Amino acid sequence: MSLFGSPDDWVDLIDSLIPQILELIVKTWATMPGLAADAREDPTTETFCRRLRQNRNAQELPFRIDIQMVELEPGNGEDQGRMDIAFSPLVPREDIYFCLECKRLNAATAGGFRSYATEYVDHGMLRFIRGQYASMVRNGGMVAYVLDGDLEGALEKVKAVVVRRQLDLGMTAPAEMRPSSSIPGIPSLKETRHVRKSESRNFLIHHLFVSGLGDPGHPRPTDS
Repeated sequence: MSLFGSPDDWVDLIDSLIPQILELIVKTWATMPGLAADAREDPTTETFCRRLRQNRNAQELPFRIDIQMVELEPGNGEDQGRMDIAFSPLVPREDIYFCLECKRLNAATAGGFRSYATEYVDHGMLRFIRGQYASMVRNGGMVAYVLDGDLEGALEKVKAVVVRRQLDLGMTAPAEMRPSSSIPGIPSLKETRHVRKSESRNFLIHHLFVSGLGDPGHPRPTDS
């Protein structure tokens, strides 16, 4: 074993710490303020990342927490895409990390509220399945900023797109968003199982749907 351990050792470490990472994400979101109905992804994710870093529990995990991290394709050095938040172990390998991709749902636009469920799948989930993100590991994560607070409605819309795109997503019928096996008992925390074309083992995406309304006393956004 090398000084830093083998890549498989670090991948196994990430797998073993998924419950702690998810717990950190859930508890940190609970400290976030309410969001505007048309809140943008990047500023929200920047604030969320700062709070993740400041959370005392984050200091107990053997990761640094980076925002907008870029993984370069080994063969030609091309940008694989900018990951929203990455939990990177202290190892000199840029391809081993837990990626947290953040997307907004049920957002106010000039034409009224838009679900963005298709974008959640096409520009989030599929990036994991195609190997743009997390190609060397077995877990990835997504956080859905549900700006109108309708978690159940947002989840149902995403489920419908997942069913339509199940073959592209490497899922067998019936395609399901299952309750989390890492932290049971949180209705808004789901997981999906996929098989990527490059491998036969399962890849898990952990999904957390969070309300943009913040504290229950925060006023509900309107369509205006």
